Amino acid sequence: MLNLRACSLPNQRWRWLVIPAICICLQTFAQNNLPDVSISLEVNGSLAELLEAIAKKGGVRFSYNPKKIEAAQTTKYSAVNKKLTAVLSDLADRFGIRYTLVEGQIILKPEKKTDKGELQTITLSGTIKDAGSGEALIGASVLVKELQTGTVTNGFGFYSVTVPKGKYTVTSSFLGYQPHTATVDLGASVQQDIALKEDLPVLEEVIVSNPLPDVAQEIAVSNTNVRPKTVEDRPALFGEMDVVKSLESIPGVKLHSDGSTFYYVRGGNRDENLVLMDDAPIYNPSHMLGLFSTIIPDAVNDITLYKGDMPASLGGRLSSVLDVRTKKGNDQRFEAWGSTGLISTKIGVEGPFRKSASSFLVSARASTLKWIFQRINKDVKQFDFHDFTTKVNVKINPENRILFSLYTGADNYFDTNNGISWSNTAGTLRWNHLFGDRLFMNTTLALSGYDYFLYTDVATNTRWNSHISNFSVKSDFSYFIRPENELTFGLSANGYTFNPGNLQSDTTISFLPTLSVRNSVEFVLYGNHEVKLNERWGVNYGARFSVWSDTGESFEYVFDANHNPIDTLYYAKGDNYKQFVNIEPRFTLSYLLNDHASVKASYARNVQNVHLISNSISPFTSLEVWLPSSINIKPETANQATVGYYHSWQNIGTSFTAEAFYKKMNNQIDYSAHAETLLNPLLERELRFGKATAYGIELLARKDEGRLRGWIGYTYSRARRRFADINEGRVYNAYYDRPHQVNLMVSYDLSLRWNLGMNWVYSTGSPFSSPVSFYQYNGEEVPVYGQKNNDRLPDYHRLDLSATVKLNKNPEKRFRHSLSFSIFNVYGRKNALFVNYNKTENSNGDFKIPADASDGNRVTSQYYLFRFTPSIAYNFKWL
Repeated sequence: MLNLRACSLPNQRWRWLVIPAICICLQTFAQNNLPDVSISLEVNGSLAELLEAIAKKGGVRFSYNPKKIEAAQTTKYSAVNKKLTAVLSDLADRFGIRYTLVEGQIILKPEKKTDKGELQTITLSGTIKDAGSGEALIGASVLVKELQTGTVTNGFGFYSVTVPKGKYTVTSSFLGYQPHTATVDLGASVQQDIALKEDLPVLEEVIVSNPLPDVAQEIAVSNTNVRPKTVEDRPALFGEMDVVKSLESIPGVKLHSDGSTFYYVRGGNRDENLVLMDDAPIYNPSHMLGLFSTIIPDAVNDITLYKGDMPASLGGRLSSVLDVRTKKGNDQRFEAWGSTGLISTKIGVEGPFRKSASSFLVSARASTLKWIFQRINKDVKQFDFHDFTTKVNVKINPENRILFSLYTGADNYFDTNNGISWSNTAGTLRWNHLFGDRLFMNTTLALSGYDYFLYTDVATNTRWNSHISNFSVKSDFSYFIRPENELTFGLSANGYTFNPGNLQSDTTISFLPTLSVRNSVEFVLYGNHEVKLNERWGVNYGARFSVWSDTGESFEYVFDANHNPIDTLYYAKGDNYKQFVNIEPRFTLSYLLNDHASVKASYARNVQNVHLISNSISPFTSLEVWLPSSINIKPETANQATVGYYHSWQNIGTSFTAEAFYKKMNNQIDYSAHAETLLNPLLERELRFGKATAYGIELLARKDEGRLRGWIGYTYSRARRRFADINEGRVYNAYYDRPHQVNLMVSYDLSLRWNLGMNWVYSTGSPFSSPVSFYQYNGEEVPVYGQKNNDRLPDYHRLDLSATVKLNKNPEKRFRHSLSFSIFNVYGRKNALFVNYNKTENSNGDFKIPADASDGNRVTSQYYLFRFTPSIAYNFKWL
């Protein structure tokens, strides 16, 4: 019996000098220790059959890697009373293999060619895209069959593979697309773009043949790719597909509640998550006070979540980066798409300016809720939100491409004379340039802004405004040294403006407290090197070096140890008055157990210099006050270690990951009791600083292809905080400390026209502070609190169902439309958001607040949002 166990040898450059000498010695040693027997045989078949015959006749065992030795190749061989060593020498000459004897097994490996002419390398490079739309396929794989080596495309669909001269079979593949295989005679470097066709829907299971990338082979941890199709398959509240809410299917991510897009990752607060849209930050990705997110799957090409272990090119937050890449527009044909539901209507148009060379995309969404709320409350004057996204893509020549993208969105909620509104703007201008065939550059100009307005008198335009904006210039370089050796590096310069909240009015206000506008600049230099040391070991290491400076014109308050102001410092325009220098190393080590399983360990340090100031945990607020690191606020830091096991079954498109993490965070922000964060010129005196610790285990099994698709995940994690001035210096549970979490998401194609979806979520209840006793003061009952977050809400769980029917009987029609039905919280679970302590006033169960201290019938009431909530949406696409 053949032992198909892969073996490996070191892959360092000096092996070309050392290994040939070693192999000669080993082969001589092996020949001298092989059984001294003569064999006779005749085989007309495959190499595998020949090896089996030799093993049987010679009393030996062979071990080889079938990816390195092509055992299926045919051969005809005969021997009569021939020494075993001579037969093995014939094999070595005929098939270009070498053999060594190790622990009683004959190890077979491809012969290493050392002729300098034969070792001359060339490069195959290009882009991989969708044949129908021209969209770049991010993370698509390119495999050179004969060498069993390859690479994956970067964030713009670019790939580069450097191999010796020769004739090769090259396979390109991407989940959900038909693989493309071609024979390429590489006598010189070649640029070859590849277009993959999307798989047609079938009822049988799809067999996936996609050797690269896979979760076991990648030298990366703690990142999850969410395809837009996965978002569309999920049951959605009110029929609104939502990128941010789909993150609850990922272990380690905890959403705030039913009515919120706030989310927490691995024990970090919600401001520790960076949302990037085409490299421009979105500071408040929410609509309707957090009910829905601003990111629509229809306009998105790729979504990747990094949970603390980000590439060196990404940073600025402690816990996660959500990297969203929008579509560049169909450069093959015009198409329009849209949908309408209970909450909003959206529409999009895309198409080519010049086929395969330039394209555009325009999409918009607007709410349709105003009339509902006006029926409930006639004072409602405005109740709406909207989004607008556009992108232009121009291919100047094979080496240069320009892309421009813009997003803007806003919410407006007003009654007769007051209201709130907020808006996000994000724009990027990119230049992709190819230096030769191995060095890829992406230079980006990005602009982002966020404004929040609280109107106290619409008639006089009296409003409170907080603001943050930034402008950045960034150049990223990717150097594809070899398929197993890639270097990325770059630099960026960023400018920030912060307005922590000031009152504005068209009339004169007698007393107008003023908070200083802050300005900051940041310079970043980073590098990352990913290399496979040999067939088993791989390493990915890098560092991010940042310099943060606060600049005038501004003023800062100085506080004593008791948080009392003792001085005011004024800085002239252009003064650099406070600086922080940090280095953030990253390191990942991977060991391949076999072709489908690996273990990995990583360490990453992250630094955050922008801080959200909000002492409310309510999901119904978008009040965002941002402040920079300064003389009173130190940069927040996090050190995270991760170990994990990764396994993939690529023939059925399934993978399993298990990760354990430990994270230590410093300079965390919390607030004094009854902190005032609105119109408080001494805002920073309300802040308290401490440490936090998070740890946990995350399990995820996912199947992304086939008739039945789904994810199932489990998380056990803890998030603890300690502040000297809070909770008497004792450790307390963070609001997002929910030890147990289970997520199940399933999508099933019942037929070519019907798709069924299910989503079930369970988590431990959130901590909150409940009173331990009450006392009476001036006829009212006053609660007494003990330790912070000493109690928990009831456990959270819900079941969602959906069904989508394609209204076209012919799936090839240019106009395609469908209806989506969904039920949120099928069994009507009352998932509590808040708990109120009060007393029943009468037998009808009506509550009275404050409570009558003479009545001992104290009860608690809970506030919840959505129980059984059905919805319907209509979707269309014209191709």
